[in-house]
Amino acid sequence: MASRYFLAALLLISWVGCSTDIELNAPYQRTPVVFSLLDAAQDTQWVRINRTWLGDGNQLDAALVADSSEYLAEELAVEITERMNGADVQSWTLKDTVISNKSDEGIFYSPDQQMWFFVPEQGLDTDAEYDLDISILTEDAQITSSTNMIAEQIGNITQPPPGVNNFKLGFASVSQTIIYPDITFKWSSTEGASRYDIAVYVHVIERIWNDLGHTDLAEERERLIEWNIGTLNTENDEGGQVLQKAVSGERFYSILATKLEVDPYITRVLGVWDEDVQIVRAVDFVLTVANDELSTYLEVNAPVTGVIQERPQYTNINGGLGLFASRSTQGVYGIGYTTASMQALREGNLTDSLNFCSPNPFSDYYCD
Repeated sequence: MASRYFLAALLLISWVGCSTDIELNAPYQRTPVVFSLLDAAQDTQWVRINRTWLGDGNQLDAALVADSSEYLAEELAVEITERMNGADVQSWTLKDTVISNKSDEGIFYSPDQQMWFFVPEQGLDTDAEYDLDISILTEDAQITSSTNMIAEQIGNITQPPPGVNNFKLGFASVSQTIIYPDITFKWSSTEGASRYDIAVYVHVIERIWNDLGHTDLAEERERLIEWNIGTLNTENDEGGQVLQKAVSGERFYSILATKLEVDPYITRVLGVWDEDVQIVRAVDFVLTVANDELSTYLEVNAPVTGVIQERPQYTNINGGLGLFASRSTQGVYGIGYTTASMQALREGNLTDSLNFCSPNPFSDYYCD
C-alpha cells in the first residue's frame, strides 16, 4: 500500500514539474512595417520596408542583425500607381538599394539600410492620388495603402513677402534700451495640407582664430541655426485658410545664445552680402507641410505630457504597420535684417559675447 502512495506522489510531482515548462516565444506572424513620404519637389521617391521579428535570447542583440528586420530583395515586389479621377494613369516598379547615411547610433542595424525607390521622369502630379502595392512573394501576402498629395501653390506666403529682394526683418529696435517687437508670419493654407511646422533658419559663418587678436585665421565654417517656432493645424485640407504665427523678436537672440558657444577665439558673420541688391541675406522662413495622414501620425506619436502614458496606434498600411503619406516644403529664402537687429546682437546681454559682425561693407558693424 505504501509503495502505491509513493508511486502516485512521484507521478504527481513529475506532472507538476513538467507543467512549469512554458514556451515564452509563442508562434507569431511577421508583420510588415512600411514608411514612405512622397514629396513632389524631390526627384527620387523612397519607401522603407521592414518587418517585425521575435526570437530567443536578447532582442537588443537581434536588432543589430539586418536579417532580423529586413526582407531579402527577391522576396518583395513593390509598385506605386498614379491615379487621377479614379483612373490609373501610370505605374512604377520600385528598385531596391542600400543607403549608407544612416546614423550608427541606436539599437537597430546600422549604418546601412535597405530602401526601395523610383524616379518619375515628369515628377509627381500634386493633383493625383498614389497607391502603394507590396507583394511578399514568399508569404503570398499583399500590403496596400493610398495617399493624396499637397498641391503646389506658389505665393501663398504673404509675410515675409516672397519675391521682395530687399525685405528685412526687424528683430529689435534700439533707443535708450533694446525693444523686441513681435514678428508675425502669415500665409494661406494649401489644398491637401493639414499641418504646418514653422521654422526659421539663420545662416552664420564662424571664423576660428589662432590668436585673441583675430589676425591668424585657422578655420572658417558655415553654421545653420534652426529656430523652431511651432505648429499650426488647419481646419480642413481644402486650402485657402489664413494662418499666422507671432513670435517675440527676443527669441531670435535667445536661440543664438543657446546654440552658440562663447569663445574668444571665435568670431561670427551673420549672413552673406548680396552685392547686386545691397543686402545681407541671413534668414530663411520655411514651412514643412503635412497631409492629413502624416498630420494624424505626428499627433498620435507626439510626446505624452499627461498622466495617461498609453497612446493609440495609428497606421494607414493595410496588411501591416506604418505610414504612406505626403509632405511638402514652402519657404521664403535669403531674408535680410535691419541695422538695429545687428546692433542688438552686438550690444544685447544675450549675445554680446558671441562676437557677431556684419558682412555689409557699409555697416558700422562690418567684419573688417
